[in-house]
Amino acid sequence: MGKIMIDITNKKDCCGCSACAQRCPKKCITMKENFEGFLYPNINNAACISCGLCEKVCPIQNKEEKESFLGAYVAYANDLQLRERSSSGAIFSLCVERVLEMGGVVFGAAFDEDFAVQHIKIDKLEELWKLQGSKYLESCIGNSFNEAEQFLKQGRTVLFSGTCCQIEGLKHFLGCEYDNLFTIDVLCHGVPSPKVWKRYWSEKNKLYGKGQSVSFRDKENGWKQYDVKFTFENDKVYKESAYKNPYMKLFLNDICLRLSCHDCKFKSLNRLSDITLGDSWGIEKYKPHMDDDKGTSVVLIHSEKGRRLFDSCKEKMTFEEAEVDKILPPSADSRKSVLMHPKRDKFFSLLNRGVETEKLLQLLKPAIHVRIKRRIRSVLSKNSRENA
Repeated sequence: MGKIMIDITNKKDCCGCSACAQRCPKKCITMKENFEGFLYPNINNAACISCGLCEKVCPIQNKEEKESFLGAYVAYANDLQLRERSSSGAIFSLCVERVLEMGGVVFGAAFDEDFAVQHIKIDKLEELWKLQGSKYLESCIGNSFNEAEQFLKQGRTVLFSGTCCQIEGLKHFLGCEYDNLFTIDVLCHGVPSPKVWKRYWSEKNKLYGKGQSVSFRDKENGWKQYDVKFTFENDKVYKESAYKNPYMKLFLNDICLRLSCHDCKFKSLNRLSDITLGDSWGIEKYKPHMDDDKGTSVVLIHSEKGRRLFDSCKEKMTFEEAEVDKILPPSADSRKSVLMHPKRDKFFSLLNRGVETEKLLQLLKPAIHVRIKRRIRSVLSKNSRENA
């Protein structure tokens, strides 16, 4: 009989949730960074006892189809300061506050001292800021599934937040339902490589000095036209429109995403999480009275437990029920996998050869024959209008 172990023959079949590594009773699986900067399981075959637990907890190999969509809302916190510190409408922050009031613990993504992103635990309201705001790179789950399980077994209330694949990884890792567990996933475009961010952040530190803070969604100029804002030692500040920022352009053009993001198994409306949160883009057209350009959230409810948590926060928010296809159209990137950029392989090859971020941006330009065709169409269109 052959070994029964997790075997990732195609990288798109691993979302990096680390459930397999944390569940292994012999600790013979470690998460190793590949040449693209993403984490994948690495197995010590000599220590493997063929228990099969690693395969059993894989959310991709054991994908569950479950009717779970119960309703949709648009909402935002009434506390303006809370919204200013949040990427969207601060509904996540309200949920965190509620769980902490219950004596619970909360797990979520936070920057570490090197501005890499790790999943951490907080149990004090004054630590909430660590989990607020978007972090546009893959988060390292570390040992947080194990930690969450220990708190759950002790009877503590736990709120675990992450991407949809991370939440499914947690649910498969636990293997059973806990009444004291709340889960929130975020609407996700896809996760870019931490190696790309590390390169870009290093370049910025060389220019400005040691980094002090990172905001991918600074709302000083509004929620819809948000900026990236980095602060450095000696109070130096780098600020730029997110749509012009090199790192964000690479991310949003899908050239540096994890392979599984191009074949995501978890982006349906039916999810294992209790609540899904995201940005309510287009709210100014659908419900203009809910838009003040300070951030409005999409809230999708998937369970009665999720409804209870959301209801317990309602007195601190402004909210309305909504039609899901209007606040989150079927064409949205958070409801379907994004297409892989045709130059993705070349991008990572150049990245590993040390090419600077600004030069990597050149890969986003269309091929010369495409640019020529576009130019010809533009000229012909202009002439047609002038002769009309």
